[in-house]
Amino acid sequence: MKVSRASFSPDPGVLRNALQEASIATLLPVLTQLTGDERWISDEFRVARPVGFVDDPTGGLSEGQQSEVREAAAEAVLAWAAGAPVQMPDPDPAMLSRLMTAAMGQRVSEAYSPMIAEQIGLRPFVPEKVSGRAGTDVLDVAVIGAGVSGIVVARALKSAGIPYTVYEKNDEVGGTWWENRYPGARVDVPSNLYSFSFNTKAWSEHFSRRDEIADYMIATSEELGIRDAIRFGHDVRSARWDEASQLWHLTVVADGRTQEVTARAVITAVGLHNRPKYPDIPGLDQFAGETVHSAAWPEDLDMTGRRVGVIGASASAMQVVTATVDIVDRVTIFQRSPHWIVPNEMYFQPVSESINWLLENVPLYWEWNRFRLYWIYTEGMFPALVVDPEWDRSKNSVNAYNDAIRRFYTSYLHQKLADRPDLIERTTPSFPPFGRRILLDNGWFDALLRDDVDLVTEKIERIDERGIVTADGVCCEVDTIVLCTGFQQQRFLYPLEVLGRDGRSLREEWHDDDARAYLGLTTPGYPNLFYLFGPNTNPPGGSFINLAEAQARYIVEMLTTMVSEGLTAVDCRREVFEDYNRRLDEANSTMVFAQDGVESYYRNSTGRVVTNSPWTVLQYWTMTRHPDLADYELTAADDPAQVPAP
Repeated sequence: MKVSRASFSPDPGVLRNALQEASIATLLPVLTQLTGDERWISDEFRVARPVGFVDDPTGGLSEGQQSEVREAAAEAVLAWAAGAPVQMPDPDPAMLSRLMTAAMGQRVSEAYSPMIAEQIGLRPFVPEKVSGRAGTDVLDVAVIGAGVSGIVVARALKSAGIPYTVYEKNDEVGGTWWENRYPGARVDVPSNLYSFSFNTKAWSEHFSRRDEIADYMIATSEELGIRDAIRFGHDVRSARWDEASQLWHLTVVADGRTQEVTARAVITAVGLHNRPKYPDIPGLDQFAGETVHSAAWPEDLDMTGRRVGVIGASASAMQVVTATVDIVDRVTIFQRSPHWIVPNEMYFQPVSESINWLLENVPLYWEWNRFRLYWIYTEGMFPALVVDPEWDRSKNSVNAYNDAIRRFYTSYLHQKLADRPDLIERTTPSFPPFGRRILLDNGWFDALLRDDVDLVTEKIERIDERGIVTADGVCCEVDTIVLCTGFQQQRFLYPLEVLGRDGRSLREEWHDDDARAYLGLTTPGYPNLFYLFGPNTNPPGGSFINLAEAQARYIVEMLTTMVSEGLTAVDCRREVFEDYNRRLDEANSTMVFAQDGVESYYRNSTGRVVTNSPWTVLQYWTMTRHPDLADYELTAADDPAQVPAP
């Protein structure tokens, strides 16, 4: 439980006032755990199931029922603050299933109980402590990257007592949240879900901006005490496995000097959204004005009064346009294809003082709020992604639920652009919802309606010194070109060179953009090499941080097992790797984002889905819950007992 009773002495008036803004569906499991009274999770208080990403804080209950729940919650919290014990501090899987069901207004299987208990902190993962054991001192680990995944795994390694060093090319932690500084940058997952399960924060906005997220990453690294292990400004260029010594040799560049370091194991945490992708447009280098990529935004760039051409119409483009449209002279958006865009009234809304007070002070409120956000943005939407083979695909959808969502999104689009049928035609996607990343409306449709905003769907033919020339021969003269063209998502680990056993090249084996891995974590022929946010681990929805924590658990548990078993190397078996990827590709073929006519960064040059996972978060969490040594070829130390302890 995140809240400490020792420092909590609530004013009853403040508590009752804050509870007026509380989510009824969140309070029901809180009340049940505090009091032990199962009436609160009975059919008498059955809440309405959320629709899409829209959540009703009343739960659909009557005003009388809401008042009863809020007052009972006030009494329960005051009793707890006075010393009353939590009646259900550690609900068993069956009871946890009932609590989750009550929170969501739909049945949530008991199968979810272990994962949710871990994620909301009822039974958090605590790695086995191996510091001081024989073999630990020679199991030094190199972590490449100090973004979200790097922070997660560094915490787990430190907790396990495994020696490690993090090499970070930037001057600070945060990864993509440190690098991306373009106007309007913010997360499109609720802040209280896009955060570490082990570090809560009073977020200022429901969908936080870049600066607050970057500060949170820095603060987390400081609170965890991992910064001393991070080598900032150290860019790992290559990693080579040496069979004789059973070590990885890393080439690292820092301050213009090249050095070689060794490590028993390497964990890559370089992220999916890491290296900017520049478009191959003839004449791009001929433009006389200023060209910037959204992922490499100059801090001193002033857009005031400029004629701007934005190439791309996805998340970063939407954020740049809406953040700068009031200061530029004119903006022209060059759209290759539209996205499905959904309403969310909370996008720009601050988190009220009352809500943050509840999250910080009411026992179990943070935990159940996080669970509900997880379900709404992740598991609750997953059924919409699976293709029904009997469904009529001419409806531009893949199943009945997907079609209902399509109709809702289409209705919203028509409502926003009612007076512009030309824009409706150009902004309506020709593929089913979730075929590409779903985007939240941040004022995008309102921006398109402005007289000083143009949407161009004609193909770009070239760029000359004046501006952007389309296939119809029209030149849009601009002062600044903004490239919102994404990242090298299909080229995992790019540009890192990795050489495994017998000098084999990982980049060549992956054919540059066809990366494959067992569980997205490791590849045969590359012992003791593990990937975070590796191939096919991008979740179809929700927050990747949930998966990052699961992956770190698996890897660190593997490393502690190596210590206890006296192993110097583990290497995934080829047959295990092949079987997993066969099943993965088969499962992905049934997902909306793998269907003909759907193009996105999820797929490589041959059309194979290389970024996305076809599994629910629960399925993936279960597969990675504990490593199985039978999946690996093992190399034992000659005599582990002779390995000196630290």
